[in-house]
Amino acid sequence: MKIRLQTKTTLTIALLVVLVLTASSYLFYDTAKRTLDAEMGKRLVAVAKTSAAQLNGSYLRALQPGGEGTRLYRTLQKKLQSMRDASEAQAMYVLDLEYKSLVDSRLEVPIGSQYHSLGEDRIHIDQAKRGIGAASVAFHGKDDAFYRSAYAPIHGERGGIVAILAVDASVLFLESLARMSRNMVLIGVVGMVFAVVLSIFLARSIVVPIERLSQATQQIKAGAFGTQVETRSKDEIGVLATTFNEMSIAIQERDQQVSRMAEELRQLSAGLAHEVRNPLNGMRIFLGLLKRQIPADPKAEQLIEQVDGEVQSLNQLVSEFLDFARPTPLQTAAVDLSDVVASVLALLDAELRAGTIEVQKVNLDTLPTIEADADQLKWMFTNLVKNAAQAIDRGGTIAVEGFVDVEADAIRVEVRDSGVGMSPETAERAFIPFFTTKDKGTGLGLAIVKRLVEHHRGTIECTSKQGAGTTFVLNLPTTMERERLA
Repeated sequence: MKIRLQTKTTLTIALLVVLVLTASSYLFYDTAKRTLDAEMGKRLVAVAKTSAAQLNGSYLRALQPGGEGTRLYRTLQKKLQSMRDASEAQAMYVLDLEYKSLVDSRLEVPIGSQYHSLGEDRIHIDQAKRGIGAASVAFHGKDDAFYRSAYAPIHGERGGIVAILAVDASVLFLESLARMSRNMVLIGVVGMVFAVVLSIFLARSIVVPIERLSQATQQIKAGAFGTQVETRSKDEIGVLATTFNEMSIAIQERDQQVSRMAEELRQLSAGLAHEVRNPLNGMRIFLGLLKRQIPADPKAEQLIEQVDGEVQSLNQLVSEFLDFARPTPLQTAAVDLSDVVASVLALLDAELRAGTIEVQKVNLDTLPTIEADADQLKWMFTNLVKNAAQAIDRGGTIAVEGFVDVEADAIRVEVRDSGVGMSPETAERAFIPFFTTKDKGTGLGLAIVKRLVEHHRGTIECTSKQGAGTTFVLNLPTTMERERLA
């Protein structure tokens, strides 16, 4: 599937913007998360250390399971609740070195309770046992909110660590980051829409002028010299369009000049050919008179016939040169190509029989009628079949096969022979005027064929290989535009 340049440009710019927005958003989000996470960890550890310093480890040793109603326990619990409220923590509790509760700011937790949820924080608690405050990673609480815990050692009278203080605090910044993430997604969607709109605008500003230049180039290729491209911008594309317009006008002027020179040359050549043909006709008449007046002399008659043959060759050369220099205007009508080839073969039947050449007609009767000049088609195929016959020494085949090109609304005809063939270099020069490999020949036959084919808005190609024959391929449209026939 062919993708247009505008689509490619739009997708490329939009994808680039989306990638930049995604990468920058992710980096910003990750940096903010890491920074806030580290900052909160430091704050929680500081709160835990400060709170731990306010607790006397010696009193904690006196707490035993079932002593929740003692004055010491209530005093310590109120103190924890007070520190919890002052620090805006969620919970504050004291663990012994066996990870069991000594006192908890929450009323429902008795002395000696095992905190099973602390299993993932053993590493951080062990750090606190070694006298180093530590903060855990974020976790989901029962209320589906994010929390973090910090742990700090509680020292006894002799400086040893007798318990661990734990602080649970809500991680509000994660909720802020979640909102930030949603906002970034929204910004990304808006940015993508903006990028698509911007890329479409940029693509059109670049692609549309290029498309106009491409269309104008195709028109010039088709022969519409002087085609102009609308110029609006003053940037490099505008300069390119201006230069293209100047080039198109220059080509038109050069084409008009070449056409005038070619027409003058054709007229001069035709006039010169007429001037040469008139004395040649006179010479043939004088040779006939001379032959009647000279007494019977075989040697003289032979000389006169040789001169007459050379005059006829010159006359044929002049006639073909006139056909090449001044082609006859097309007289088009619906033509059945099978009938044209049949009439040509009938005309050349004696010559083909003399060379014991077999002619094969393949699929010609399946071809549709085409709009063409029947006389010029007969001339073309007569010349091609003659060339094929001359390439066969004696005994061989000539095949004329037709094909239909439905998509191009055209037909293709191949004329193949089993002759001696030509080298690739010779085949490339086959249509050059006055180029010939024959002892007798003007070198204008195939040049005229090419001219007539192009006059019908068709093409002709020659492929050959020495010792393997030659193939001429003609492509002719089934219909012709009226303006082309003018």
